[in-house]
Amino acid sequence: MIQGPVFGNVPSPDFVRLPTRSADGIGRNADTRSLLSVHRSRKGSTMPTPHAVTTDGATSTCDVVVLGAGGSGLAAAVAAAQCGARVIVLEKASAIGGSTARAVGAFAAPATSLQRSAGITDSAEEFITDIRSTNGAREERENQALRRLFAFNAAATLEWLIELGVRFLGPFPEPPHRQPRTHLVLPNSKAYTAALLAAARRLSVQIEVNSAADELLRDPSGAVIGVRSGPARYLACRGVVIATGDFSASTELLRAGVGEDASTVPPVNACNTGDGQLLGKSVGGQLVQMDTAFETLRYVPHTRPDLLKAMPAGPTFARLIAPFANHLPRSLFDFFTKGAMISWLAPSPAMYTNGAIHISSSGERIADEESSSALARAVAAHGNRSFMVFDSTVARAFSRGGEPIASFPGVAAAYLEDVHRFRTDLLTEATTLEELATKLGIPPSALTTTVTRWNAAVDNSADLDHGRVHFGSGVRQGPFFALGPLQANIVLTNGGLAVDTDLRVLDDTDSPITGLFAAGSAGQGGLQLLNNGLHIGWAMTSGRLAGTSAARSPIRTVGHKSLTSATT
Repeated sequence: MIQGPVFGNVPSPDFVRLPTRSADGIGRNADTRSLLSVHRSRKGSTMPTPHAVTTDGATSTCDVVVLGAGGSGLAAAVAAAQCGARVIVLEKASAIGGSTARAVGAFAAPATSLQRSAGITDSAEEFITDIRSTNGAREERENQALRRLFAFNAAATLEWLIELGVRFLGPFPEPPHRQPRTHLVLPNSKAYTAALLAAARRLSVQIEVNSAADELLRDPSGAVIGVRSGPARYLACRGVVIATGDFSASTELLRAGVGEDASTVPPVNACNTGDGQLLGKSVGGQLVQMDTAFETLRYVPHTRPDLLKAMPAGPTFARLIAPFANHLPRSLFDFFTKGAMISWLAPSPAMYTNGAIHISSSGERIADEESSSALARAVAAHGNRSFMVFDSTVARAFSRGGEPIASFPGVAAAYLEDVHRFRTDLLTEATTLEELATKLGIPPSALTTTVTRWNAAVDNSADLDHGRVHFGSGVRQGPFFALGPLQANIVLTNGGLAVDTDLRVLDDTDSPITGLFAAGSAGQGGLQLLNNGLHIGWAMTSGRLAGTSAARSPIRTVGHKSLTSATT
C-alpha cells in the first residue's frame, strides 16, 4: 500500500483561450468564457478595488509587474496580490504554466506537515547538510545564503500551496537524503497552475498572454519602474519580478556559456530563451553560472496522450481521487505511474556499464555512452534519433529481480517487463542483430560492424573510438534488444541573475537594482539544485518570496515623465 497523507483541493482553470493582446497592444478577451476574473479588456471595464489597474491609452499602471506565468511567476503574482498589490502578469507564450506544467511535479521540502503526519522528524539544517553532501564537487559553487533562504522557507511555501488547494502524495525518500522529503503533486504538475490560477482569479490579477517583455523601463535614478511589451507600457509602482525561466532554448547564451555543441541540443521548453536573463543584464544585472546545462536523452514522445498528464487538475477529479490516493493497491499504483515514468526517464546509465551501447539511426556508435552531455550532443548532431542496443545478458540484469531501467526512489521502479507491458513501442527484440537492424530501419551491415568493433574493444579493454572506460560483457548473446527511439534534450540550465535574500537583482558590485526582482530559474543566483524536487521547490518558494518583497517595497511615482529606456 502507498503511505503518506494527501491534503488540499485543486481548483481548475476554465479550459479556454486566455486573453490576448491585440495588434495595438491593448489587452482583449479572446473568448467570452475566458478568464474574466483574471483579466478584462482595459476599455470599458475595471478591476474590483483595491486591486484596480489603471490605464491611459496603451499604458497600464499597477503595483507589481511579473514577467512569466510559469510556476515561479504565478506564485509571485499571487503572493504580491495577497499583500494587497495590483498585479499584472505578462506571458510571452499563448498558454500559461511554463516549465512547471511540463515537470514531474515533485516538491522537496523539510519539516512539512506531511512529514509530521507520517511521523518523520526533519529540519532545515538537516536538509542543508544533505544538499551539501549531494552537491559533491559543485558545493564550492553553491550560493550558501540562497540555500538557507530556500531551506527555511520551503515548508512554509508547501503549506501555502496546500492552503491554495494543491494536493500532495508522500513524502517519499530521495537518496542520499536521510529523510523522505519528496512531495508528489496530485494528479500532475498542472495542479500547480490550476491552484495558482484560481487564486489569481480570486485576487483580480491581470494576466496577458502573447505578451513578450521587450524592454525594462527606468526612471532617471536608474530604478526599474515598468516594462514595454510591443507598443504597450506597464508601469509598476513597487517593482518588476522576472520569472521567465531558464535559457535552455537560447542558442546564443548556450554557445557563449556552455559551448557550441550544447547549443545544438533542443530544449524541452522552446519558450525558455533567456529573455529574463538578458532583460536583467540590460539594466546592469549580474549573470552567474551561465555555464551549466543539463543535457540528457528522452524517448521520442508517444502519439498517445500521457495518462497522468491527461488527468484533469480540477477540483472534481481531485475530490474523487483524494480518499483513495494513499491506499491504492500496488498493481493499480504501478499502472498509473510506471508507464509515465518510463516515458519521462531515459534508460539507466548502468545498462551501459553492463555492456549496452548507443547507436545513431545509421547504426554507428557516436560518443562515450557514459558521458550524458557528450552523448546528448552527439545524438543531436546525428539526426536526434537513436537507440540503446544490448543483448540477453544485459536484459536479464535489468529484468525483475535485477536492476531497474528507470526509477523514482521510494515511488516506483520499472524493469524491462514493464516496458513491454506499458510501452511496447519502446522495446524491440530480435533473434539476430541483422533482424534487429531491419526492425529499427538501420542497415544490417552497419549494426553488425558496430557491434563487432565494440566487442573487440571489450576484449581489449580499450575503446579507441570514444574512450569509454566501463565495458561490461559486450553485445554477444541473442536475443538482442533495442530501447528507443531516443532523442536529446536540454532539460534545464542553472544560470540566472544574481539575487540577494530579498530576491532583489544585484548589479556587478553586488548592490540591489531598485525595483527589480527575480525568481525561479531566472533568479537562481548560483543555487545548484541537483536533486529531484529542488527546482519546483525553488520556483515556488522564490516566487512567493519575490512577490512578497516586491509588494512590500516602497511605492514610487511613475508616469510618462519619469520614464527612460534600458538602453539610455
